[in-house]
Amino acid sequence: MLQRDMADYEALSAANIENYIGTARIPVGIAGPVDVHGDHAKGRFFIPMATTEGTLVASTSRGMKVINECGGVRVKVVRNGGIQRAPVFEFETIDDACNFNTALNEDWSWLVPIMESTTSHGKVLNVRSWQMGRIVCVRISMDSGDASGQNMVSIASQRGAQELVRKYPSISRYRMGGGLSGEKVPSNINSLLGRGKAVTASVTIDGDVMRRITRADIADIPLHQQNYANFSMWGGNQNTHNSLANTLPAMYIATGQDVAAAVESQRANNLFDYDHKNEKLHWELHIPNMTAGTVGGGTALPTQRDCLELIGCYGSGKVNKFVELCAVAALANEISFWGALCAHEWIDAHADLRNR
Repeated sequence: MLQRDMADYEALSAANIENYIGTARIPVGIAGPVDVHGDHAKGRFFIPMATTEGTLVASTSRGMKVINECGGVRVKVVRNGGIQRAPVFEFETIDDACNFNTALNEDWSWLVPIMESTTSHGKVLNVRSWQMGRIVCVRISMDSGDASGQNMVSIASQRGAQELVRKYPSISRYRMGGGLSGEKVPSNINSLLGRGKAVTASVTIDGDVMRRITRADIADIPLHQQNYANFSMWGGNQNTHNSLANTLPAMYIATGQDVAAAVESQRANNLFDYDHKNEKLHWELHIPNMTAGTVGGGTALPTQRDCLELIGCYGSGKVNKFVELCAVAALANEISFWGALCAHEWIDAHADLRNR
């Protein structure tokens, strides 16, 4: 299924690459199976992951085994934050900037038909602006449908910015990149106001299952999490996860996503509620913003399409299903990774593989 030659890519990748000379072949492995009870992803899935990091697929599969023996994982897209562009406008006086900022925040509805006229799919969700001295940054949010949508929203937002310049002659200059879009950077504003989809995966793990599969004492998981979170806060880390930077890029490469979008999608938190009496750990992984698509970009390239079709996520109407499966894979690897840490097996597992 995944064996493709250069000719397949050369014919289909004109919109994805310039000066084409070949393909970088990254091994694709299959993690799973995993039992999923999502709003969009329902059933048993094998998850494709493209990576050169030994143990990643094995670790994710081990976490999935824990999930399966505990009744499967519940997963839900809890918010559509849209995709953002943030043009910045400069004024001659702070009064002009203030008047513009106030007027736009009070009524931006007139911009909606102007921006939506540039696309047959995008819908304006929100327009908000912030003033800093004589400068105002406008954050435009649009639902891009099943596409990742950066180009779609860029075109629509530029059209909106041009209309703002026409309506407000006090604008002295503007540029399209104002810093509040949250694109391809870890960003507080993405976590709070949304970018892409917010998704939560949840499982209740039995202590006996965790001990048998990972050899970790389940009571140690929330204790270690507390230590990790406390010292991460000292270090300026605003997450409480260990491994999304492994899992998401592997899935993104396999399925034709914009890999750089994984950077903005890596804000995540592990949430624990430990039932000491019954030795059960309720574990949730919340990802407040994940940017992905099942149409456009690199999704139609041969191997990438194969991988999306493997999980039933190629084409329109599938982006929420894909996001749910990304969260499930991320949670599975978190379970295995934390288990390896608490069982003192993390370093040995990598060393054993390297020495084979």
